[in-house]
Amino acid sequence: MPDGIGYGPNITGWPRGRSARCPDCDETKWRCYVRLEQGRERRPSPAVVKGLCRALLLDAAAERYLRELSVVEAPQAVEGAGMDADRLDAVHQLLGSMTVPALLVNRWLDIVDSNALGDRLHEGLEPRDNYARMVFLAPGAREFFTDWPELARCVVAALRAQAGSEAGSARLARLLPELLAHSEVFKAAWGEHHLYEKAIDHKQFQHPRAGSLALNQHVLELPGSEGHRIWAFHPADDATSKALLRLTALRPRRHAG
Repeated sequence: MPDGIGYGPNITGWPRGRSARCPDCDETKWRCYVRLEQGRERRPSPAVVKGLCRALLLDAAAERYLRELSVVEAPQAVEGAGMDADRLDAVHQLLGSMTVPALLVNRWLDIVDSNALGDRLHEGLEPRDNYARMVFLAPGAREFFTDWPELARCVVAALRAQAGSEAGSARLARLLPELLAHSEVFKAAWGEHHLYEKAIDHKQFQHPRAGSLALNQHVLELPGSEGHRIWAFHPADDATSKALLRLTALRPRRHAG
C-alpha cells in the first residue's frame, strides 16, 4: 500500500477531508477498493473509479485492473473467445515465421500455441500447457529459471492483472485451486494482491541442452483477442544467439501435451 494511502488528495467525486468516504458505498478509499476486488461492490460510478485510481496512487497496470473490475454487468468470458479458428490459424502462421522463440498465451497464461523454437525453449519442463503451472509445478523449474523467485512473483501478479474482470471465470476456478494447493509460494504471493504488466522483460534460463540463455521477452498485444498475447524471446547477447541456433538444429524432444 503506498504511503499516505489512507488520506489521499482531494478528488472530484469524493467528499473532502481526512476521513473521506466513497459516496457510492460509504467506505474508506482502501476498503472500497477491496470491496471491488472481492465482487461486493459492482456498480461504482465513473467518478468514484477515477477517484480511487488517484487516491490509491495506482500505476497503469493497477488502474486498468480496477477499471476492469468496475465494469457494470461485464459479460462472462468464454474460453477462447476473441480468437476464432481463422485468427488462430493466422497467428500460428505468424509464430512460424518468427526466427526467435515465441508463444501465444491467453489471459490465464495458458500456452495456446508456439513456434518450434518456443516449444524447444522450455523443453524438459512438465506440465507445459500453462505458464503458471510450469513455473510452480514442474520439477526442475527452480533450476531452469535462473531468477525463479522473482519470476514466480511476477507470474502470480501477471495472472491476477490479466484475469481482470474475468476473475470468476471457469478456467481460473480450475487453475487456482491446483496452484494454491500445491505451491506455498504461489499461495503467499496470491494473497499479496500484487499486479504486474510488462511490455519487455529480461529472462535468464539454464536450458538442459542449450546451456545458459539471456533473453529479452517482448509482450505483443493482440487487440480484440480477449487477452491473448504473443511472448517473443529475443537473444540478449551473442552467446544466446549462437545457443538458439544450435537448439534449432537439434531434434526436438517429445513431451506430454
